[in-house]
Amino acid sequence: MMRAAVSRYVRLWAVALICLASTAVSAEALTVRIGVPDQSAGNKPFIGGPVGMAFMRHQLEQSLQSQGVTVKWQFFKGAGPAVNEALANQQLDFAYLGDLAAIIGRASGLQTRLLLGSRGSDCWLAATQASGIQQITDLKGKRVAVYRGTADQLSFDRTLASKGLSERDIQVINLDWNAAKAALAAGRVDAVWGGVSLLALKSTAINIVARSSDFGLANTTQAGFVGTDAFIQQHPDITQSIINVLVQNAATISDVQQREAWAQEMAQHSQLPADLLLQEMQTNYLNFDTSPRRDPFLLSSFSTSIQQAQQDRLIRKGFDAATWIDGQFVDNALKTLQLEQHWPQYDASGKTQSGS
Repeated sequence: MMRAAVSRYVRLWAVALICLASTAVSAEALTVRIGVPDQSAGNKPFIGGPVGMAFMRHQLEQSLQSQGVTVKWQFFKGAGPAVNEALANQQLDFAYLGDLAAIIGRASGLQTRLLLGSRGSDCWLAATQASGIQQITDLKGKRVAVYRGTADQLSFDRTLASKGLSERDIQVINLDWNAAKAALAAGRVDAVWGGVSLLALKSTAINIVARSSDFGLANTTQAGFVGTDAFIQQHPDITQSIINVLVQNAATISDVQQREAWAQEMAQHSQLPADLLLQEMQTNYLNFDTSPRRDPFLLSSFSTSIQQAQQDRLIRKGFDAATWIDGQFVDNALKTLQLEQHWPQYDASGKTQSGS
């Protein structure tokens, strides 16, 4: 009788230990939530760059699996504003955002840090043949679709300013990317300022008039991978693991020898032709475009964007970009991956700094 009681006690104790262990594992289980704007032209979610490569190749899931961490991706058709709303509702830990959306979020009180820069993305101006638009200065008085609240808007305003124009000189119509393309095809607007997918519209009825880099690298769009202060402070090791993957991806994309293969891979997800994507990946700017560094160009660009957003009353109060951009995780990744010499420091105009 005593032996049976002891045996039953041992079994109950073993069950209790298993339950405690399961509870501990459950308590430690963590899901990293990443939000990105959906830039697909089809029915598959898509984002390009190092973040897109991580999504397509399931790299973060593989990298964090050993730490018991899962990854949840969320794609937003509403672009930056929708991503910021999710951040404000504490539904995301990290997000990839264009400069304006990231700035608006930070200025509105979101406690984020910009951990990794993305730069040099082109915008294009597509116009109907009937509009007679052949250059930027021809936009005066025309109906132009621009997705407000995104990095496209800042790029557009800068390009206008480089030609002595402003939004007051034209009729700006706020449309998202897909709606803008439909409006252009139907002739409801004279022109659209937007991303690489506009190149697919080129025809006898629609011209591609200009690209933002034609007017200087400062007129291209910048973006960044941001994280919440709360997550970064609580999980700096996981944050570092994520940045390590993204920096390695940036180096891969910078390799001219892998350019065509990467374009083909993106084409499968985005439903955009690979040859259009290759036009965006200019070989002479590839190293500049992929640099994740917190260098003078990135700092100057974001500082200028903050000032521009405040002047245009897109934000009420500005802030110091230097205290927001946190370069320590990229610096650590460059050392770990032995990529410290891979990217030079670029000055405010996008030129290589002497001695770097």
